[in-house]
Amino acid sequence: MALAPGLRHLFLCAAAVLLVVHQLPGCARASDPDILTDYVVPRDLLADPSQINGTFFTYTRLVSSNAGDPAKFTVTKATAAEFPALLGQSVSSAALVFGAGTVNPPHIHPRASELLVVVEGALFVGLVDAARNGTLHTATLQAGDMFVFPRGMVHFQSNDGTGVARAFSAFGSASPGTISLPTELFETGIDDTVLEKSFHTDQATVDALKNDLQQPPVPGPAPPQDSAGVALLGGARLAAAMLCVGTAFSLVL
Repeated sequence: MALAPGLRHLFLCAAAVLLVVHQLPGCARASDPDILTDYVVPRDLLADPSQINGTFFTYTRLVSSNAGDPAKFTVTKATAAEFPALLGQSVSSAALVFGAGTVNPPHIHPRASELLVVVEGALFVGLVDAARNGTLHTATLQAGDMFVFPRGMVHFQSNDGTGVARAFSAFGSASPGTISLPTELFETGIDDTVLEKSFHTDQATVDALKNDLQQPPVPGPAPPQDSAGVALLGGARLAAAMLCVGTAFSLVL
């Protein structure tokens, strides 16, 4: 059936836009583009195909470059940026080390789902379910347990134990991206007045949140938890947590 002239024009315009966007090297995409070859050869290797060997398909720094700091949360990534052989493969990985009492703050991966497996210690994890009006799903994972964080949904991990916890994450994208809510809200230069009005708070609270986020985390024993398993936080950290969860819900709707 032939398209009406107006619809045909609209279709051709949309197709042209999609073609241009797909070919722009610096254009952000919601997911990995499909490739027409088995793998993508980086431009700097096109002139010397002999470098496409076992070494090209090997990455050795995922664990070796993250010995872990018992006082911090640390993460190393194997995405297309660090491991070019992943270009076009729609997979990547990360190694996470949690010092006692540390947390991976609420964040989003805009281009990939995440499958996390704990390999040492235990982790308390949470997921904000936008499909169910912002319901918070939590679980305590032991070594060998897995948890999936769907693409674009706000989530976090916390080590509430007294020892180091380690985990690995697999992503359904070679470039999953990470948007940290505390950082995006309070460390990117958003006008204080906007933050005050958005969160129905005052300048003093915004200043306290910014100052608190700039301080290095102090590890320690896990705070007490109520029957719902939600940690009791104090001062600016409680406000930051509530603000982030509220903003998270609005972002993923």
